[in-house]
Amino acid sequence: MDKYTEAWPEREFVGYGMDMPDPQWPHGAKVCVSFIVQYYMGAEPSFLNGDNVTCTELMEIPKTRFSKGRYESAEQMIEYGAREGVPRLLSIFKKHNVPVTWNLYTRAIERNPFWIKPIIDSKAEISLGGYRYQDNLHDNITPEEQEAEIQKSIDILHQVTGKTEGPAGWFVERRSGLSTKLYSLAHEARKLPLVYSSDSCQDDLPYWTRSPSTAEKGLLMVPFSYDTSDMRFNMRGSGWACPSDWATYLRDTFDCFYEEAAAGEPKMMTIVLHPHICGRPNRAIQLENFIQYAQSKGAWFARRVDIAKHWQERFPYDPATAFGQTKVPECGKISIPA
Repeated sequence: MDKYTEAWPEREFVGYGMDMPDPQWPHGAKVCVSFIVQYYMGAEPSFLNGDNVTCTELMEIPKTRFSKGRYESAEQMIEYGAREGVPRLLSIFKKHNVPVTWNLYTRAIERNPFWIKPIIDSKAEISLGGYRYQDNLHDNITPEEQEAEIQKSIDILHQVTGKTEGPAGWFVERRSGLSTKLYSLAHEARKLPLVYSSDSCQDDLPYWTRSPSTAEKGLLMVPFSYDTSDMRFNMRGSGWACPSDWATYLRDTFDCFYEEAAAGEPKMMTIVLHPHICGRPNRAIQLENFIQYAQSKGAWFARRVDIAKHWQERFPYDPATAFGQTKVPECGKISIPA
């Protein structure tokens, strides 16, 4: 097997179809709520990090995605996430006893390891997004470089945690066609269990695919969602006008899932957070309000690894039913009743 050859599974347009599995979330919860906090402050493209551009994406002041040379205001807006956003989020999660997953880009903790201990002490899960937070791995990095950075990320994680285990999962997000394969192979070579991947946004429930590293094994996908993310505050285009818009959207999404669960189809709601965005005071208040609302409805708040392990117990891997291998019939071959 050529590890640098992309293997594309069949596109999956049906998924679970009309026969949704019942995950039977713990404590009889109708909705599972999962927070992923993107920790890349210091790992983003930066002139001071040796890049020839500065990341200006998802900033408070709309601008193009990158600025040539150094752009100090953009750096400071990212730094706010580490200085104020991280402790504010840690305080909210602790106050309401909410378990979360912090997704690390490890160049960030090379530059600033201070927050790792408080994050670990909070009983949060740590997943990995890679070494650098990049816009598009297809354009910015070769397969060999990506593989080296995956290995480097695992090494740094083990170094800062003092443990030779983990991560249980990955969330590269802006990945190349090889990202999932390369981190699966890295885990296989190191004999590290790869419990799940979050590199999918095509469903509201976890699902199995065949592992890109070993044909006999499965890889559990625990999907994420862009629509509920705080990133839409700072996107050009369809974003939130004010924090109450976000809060309304979160509640409406939760209520839809809650109604579907009452009809026998419990779902999972993922919210991707960025400390430099939702760590701002007025947004943090609305995040806290949503947590209290979902708790009043009996939601199960869970780390990604806990969701994955629960799913694996309920629905063990079956290679015959794994997604990504079902050929969908062409329209002209379907018999439609008159």
